[in-house]
Amino acid sequence: MDDNMDFYTSDPEDFSGSEPEDLGGVDSFSGEDSSYRDQLDLNSFSTKRTPSETRSARSASGGGNKKKKRKKRKGGFARAFLSIFLVGIITFCFVFGAFAVYVFGFVDNTVHEDLDELKLDFTTTVYVMDSKTGEYVEYQRLHGEKNRIWVSDEKGEIPQYLKDAFVAIEDKRFFDHNGVDWKRTFSAFANLFFHFFSSNQGGSTITQQLVKNLTGDNSESPMRKIREIMRARYLEEHYYKDTILECYLNTIPMAAGLYGVETAANYYFDKHTSELTLAEAASLAAITKNPERYRPDKKPENNVERRNLVLSEMLDQKMISREEYDAAVAEELHVVADPDSLGEKEINSYFIDTLIEEFIDRLVEEYKFDESHAANNFYNGGYKIYCTLDPAIQEAVEKVTTDPRYALKGANGTTMQASITVMDYEGHIVGIAGGLGEKTVDRGLNRATQSPRQPGSTIKPIAAYAPCVENNLITYSSMIQDKKRMFNGNWTPKNWYGGYYGTRTAAYFLQQSSNAIPVYLIDMLTPQASYDFLTQKLGITTLDAAHDIDYAPLGMGGMYHGLTTRESAAAFAIFGNLGKYYKPTTFVKATDHYDNVVFEQEEPIVAIGEDTANVMNHMLQNVVYGSPATGTGARGYIPHMRIFAKTGTSDNTNDLWFVGGSPYYVASCWSGFDDNQKINSATIAQTIWGKVMSQIHSKLPAKEFPESEYVTCRRYCTSTGLVAKSGCPSTAIGWYKTTYMPVCSTHGGTVLNAVSGSSAGTPTSPGTTSSSPSTSSAA
Repeated sequence: MDDNMDFYTSDPEDFSGSEPEDLGGVDSFSGEDSSYRDQLDLNSFSTKRTPSETRSARSASGGGNKKKKRKKRKGGFARAFLSIFLVGIITFCFVFGAFAVYVFGFVDNTVHEDLDELKLDFTTTVYVMDSKTGEYVEYQRLHGEKNRIWVSDEKGEIPQYLKDAFVAIEDKRFFDHNGVDWKRTFSAFANLFFHFFSSNQGGSTITQQLVKNLTGDNSESPMRKIREIMRARYLEEHYYKDTILECYLNTIPMAAGLYGVETAANYYFDKHTSELTLAEAASLAAITKNPERYRPDKKPENNVERRNLVLSEMLDQKMISREEYDAAVAEELHVVADPDSLGEKEINSYFIDTLIEEFIDRLVEEYKFDESHAANNFYNGGYKIYCTLDPAIQEAVEKVTTDPRYALKGANGTTMQASITVMDYEGHIVGIAGGLGEKTVDRGLNRATQSPRQPGSTIKPIAAYAPCVENNLITYSSMIQDKKRMFNGNWTPKNWYGGYYGTRTAAYFLQQSSNAIPVYLIDMLTPQASYDFLTQKLGITTLDAAHDIDYAPLGMGGMYHGLTTRESAAAFAIFGNLGKYYKPTTFVKATDHYDNVVFEQEEPIVAIGEDTANVMNHMLQNVVYGSPATGTGARGYIPHMRIFAKTGTSDNTNDLWFVGGSPYYVASCWSGFDDNQKINSATIAQTIWGKVMSQIHSKLPAKEFPESEYVTCRRYCTSTGLVAKSGCPSTAIGWYKTTYMPVCSTHGGTVLNAVSGSSAGTPTSPGTTSSSPSTSSAA
């Protein structure tokens, strides 16, 4: 007999309580009495008797008819009971065998998540560079429903006593079982019926709990438990115990919307996991039994009681010494429970909004996610984003843009708006605001990135002057006649200053913000070439090919949609970094929570030659320091450094712009009304730009713009606009590419030597003007 049949005894009286009835046959199915063959020999499971022994036993009992009938009834009941019992056992074995075949053959026992590259909902963390140390430090966290930060056991971020605390209280045989602790499982099952323990006993191991956390399979059914057991065994077969424990510690719910030990340590104790004390580690381990009941901030008494139980288990299991136990029990917990310790903000800044937009756009572009999935992936992807923000600059931006003095009122009582983007010369956005006043919602309208507006005259340097200098169509001092010209058959651009100035230098017309001259330059260049330069070299994405490949949009800024301050600042940055275009960005690198690089800042392109950029820089300095010029009001904002700039005003003064840069930063500022009302202040954009930039530069040491070795400072003949000779009667100072500096042929003598150490000169007086037509686009 096999061991499973050991409940049968050798004495037949154990079944019936009396001697067995005479079966009326012999002790063999092959004997003479066929009726014996039809009976079930219950005694075949016990010590056998011969027929004669059976008869002797009946005689000894003194058989009469009544007694025989009574005994027959008793024996029949016993046989029937045992028959049913045996059939039940056989049926159970059959069903159990079939069930086992089904379980092992058909129940899904796999866990599809790769524990070595776990893809769960993890919190995304933004880092900024500490200006004092040059190291990145945590700045803000962004997450979806689950707030979870991964900590690595391999990197030593999880203390041993934290791991021990969870093992001691949750699964003391964790390192011995193969995923299922059968002793606990049977104990928990039996307790459901016999109540050996005062409370229901948990039979799940750490591995089983990890399965539940990974799959979200929480249904109350036997099949769920079976799947869990099978999957736990699967994990144990494919991964090391340390990996399973690490994943468990990073996935467990810890109340307050927290998942994993790191966010719990941050929130409850304002510490990283690696900094926890033994008592704090035990406190976290105490939470898991019932997170809301044992959380240390709202149920401190419950937490301390269970914390001490955890410590007691650790002591009993020889994980800690008596001295460590006593000290931990005596330690008073200092629970912080402060949302600020989680690096969260009630309302995100415009910079964080911009970062979120950029990251989602890159997920859509590079990974082909749809926008909804990309947004969900951003908040739950556990990314580490190393951003470009300078918190001090962002603070300066917000200080100015929330100042009510700059929120002008319109004719219908609405408030004027503004946006500003501040960048360094490597495309890093260091500060940004998408509106005036206090920000009240996350990911609302961000005018710095989402509201293109007509750029007015700020389009002229990037659409007309720069590509013409680059292609040697003009120089700094090229003499151009400001006069009435017709384009597209019968359209004539009109100057904001009324009339025409006659013949002046290209630099002069830029500092005076002529309308007629840049349109003339677009004609020389062709509108298509200008449009291609803006979109292919300067990354402008907001132009409309059906409407903007034309003279007025490209020469005067009357675009169908317009530009944003983000793209405008990036375009003007080429004039301060020797011609390199960097796509504007809010981060230099992003990794997943395993530190695999996901995104890096794109490499720059050469938009224009460094010589062109250097010449344009000097031409744009004249906008501020020339006389007369449209940007002279900005001279005092950064008095210890030179700046370059360009003003801009759209038709009917609906949009005001000021774009300019110092040797440190470039910034673009727009102001106007969302409903396109007329602005009553002609200098509001310049004022906002100046207030922000003056704060940013107040403590920065003086610095010079980079100079190109391929640019030379020369005197030019004021009558021809060409590089001067000794015979030229009147000269002024200009900057030229060494590869293209046409020399005056009208006057004799030798070419004058290069000028060194000179500041930018100013053109001669404007002279007389011709007719005075009405304005079309202001400066």
